[in-house]
Amino acid sequence: MLAILATLAVAGSLPVWMAVGSITMLIGGTVDDIVALRPSRKLAVEIGVVLLVLALGPVPALTPWPNVNVMIAAVWMIAVINAFNLVDGLDGLAAGVGILAAIAIALTGLIAGNRMLALEAAVVAGALGGFLLYNFYPAKIFMGDCGALTVGLILAVLSLRAGALEPNSCLSRIIFPIAVMLLPLTDTAIVTISRAATEIPISRRGGDHSHHRLLLMGLTVPRAVGVCWSFSAVGVVAAVALGTLSHAYVLCALPFVAAAVAVVALFMVNLTFELKLPEKQFAFERAEGIARHILNFGYKLRMAEAVLDLTLIPAAFVGAYLLRLDFRMNDGLIESMAGTLPFIILATYTAFLGAGIYRGIWRYASFPDVMRFANGSLFAGILIVILAQFRHLELSGSIVVLYVILLFNLLVATRMSFRVFRRAIAALAMSRGSVLIVGAGQTGEAAARFIASGADGRLRPVGFADDDAFKEGKIVYGLHVLGSLGDLERIHSETRFQQILVAQEGIDAARMSRVFEFARAHGMLVRRFSISLSDLESVALADPPIETGSTNVPARQAV
Repeated sequence: MLAILATLAVAGSLPVWMAVGSITMLIGGTVDDIVALRPSRKLAVEIGVVLLVLALGPVPALTPWPNVNVMIAAVWMIAVINAFNLVDGLDGLAAGVGILAAIAIALTGLIAGNRMLALEAAVVAGALGGFLLYNFYPAKIFMGDCGALTVGLILAVLSLRAGALEPNSCLSRIIFPIAVMLLPLTDTAIVTISRAATEIPISRRGGDHSHHRLLLMGLTVPRAVGVCWSFSAVGVVAAVALGTLSHAYVLCALPFVAAAVAVVALFMVNLTFELKLPEKQFAFERAEGIARHILNFGYKLRMAEAVLDLTLIPAAFVGAYLLRLDFRMNDGLIESMAGTLPFIILATYTAFLGAGIYRGIWRYASFPDVMRFANGSLFAGILIVILAQFRHLELSGSIVVLYVILLFNLLVATRMSFRVFRRAIAALAMSRGSVLIVGAGQTGEAAARFIASGADGRLRPVGFADDDAFKEGKIVYGLHVLGSLGDLERIHSETRFQQILVAQEGIDAARMSRVFEFARAHGMLVRRFSISLSDLESVALADPPIETGSTNVPARQAV
């Protein structure tokens, strides 16, 4: 903070609001670091500083009404201050996010010809860069509330001012600040929804933020920070790019940006329920109030997916127009499309319900679901053509065809995204050991899928061993069949695997003995993966039921 204030003062460009507001917030944050203020008192300090900043500095003209501008600015500043503070959970995370945001603001200031704003943002980026040298993992110094609250305040004001510059589109006034602070705001929204759904107080400190979830999935601190920085960088690039586009193209880009952010947010919210401790799982069934509504509407009734599709449908519709018109767009076409879009949405939702699009669960999406997506997209195109016979719609047959193709691809991309995210995170996660899979049949393929999902301690499969000579050298689920059980020594010398996973049904005793002898010689673990059915009817009849939760389960079955 001294670097920021001193540099701007020497340059003769230190605003009064920044000098007074940052020092005041720095003092308040330091007190919070020392005595840990209660949330209500901490919020009172933040509101007081925000009102002081608004009184000392000019309020950006976001709307024609001055009082409304003040209210919007105050709410925005409070939101960003707390969101930036919450994202300060890993070494270097908040500093990197702040650097990216400040660079975006500086670039926007330069593009718009506002050198004062560009200088202020560049100085903030430079100061945070110097801080990051000592704050990156393993950190020697930490930001604390005194730093996070103060930097959040400065970025909140600068992002509002950058958004209010003379833009090509009035939407930039809203979009730019949100995109620049995309990671902190998205993380705060995810935590708020997750805690409301799990009946956890929002004000409580906890390890349920997006970066904490990445750590639970096996990422190291630097890699988790890198993933978060990448997400923030996407928002920053989008903010700068949208700020240079005309109004028509900004409107065209919005559905795509909204869909991408929504998919990531839904993935992180979904992890809330998967990463919960087992003893807390049953609490979801007894949820009351807003938690029950969130779970019922968002998960049981699949309303979260339906809301996401409210971004996919316009994205496919806009994309069809852009492709058909060679990416030439103007305000007149936008008005024409706006009049047609409600009918497109109505026809598409009707087709989705008829095709059973909302019957599946994202994380289990597979080929049969892809067929449903194809049927739903094709049915939507047919309904649009039928609707066009009764009401004049501003679209051609080629646009309908392009719409169907894009809608199908967007459905597949979003519904398969959970699998893609999991595999990407599993690839980045710290491996706990490499494993050789014995058996390249259907069970072996299932084992490879299971390991690739990251569900078994972040193992890394090196390939298969199978005594079927016809399989040697072939590829199963992206992994090579490296040889037979007689080649274990050679395979080990080439791959240095650390575990053996037997995934072959009916393997005889002689071959199992060979596996065990090799494992004992090299001091490694042998595990079994199997897919089988077992009949519990006789057990259920022989034993009296015991009480477990809300259902009666036979004793041996419960064990």
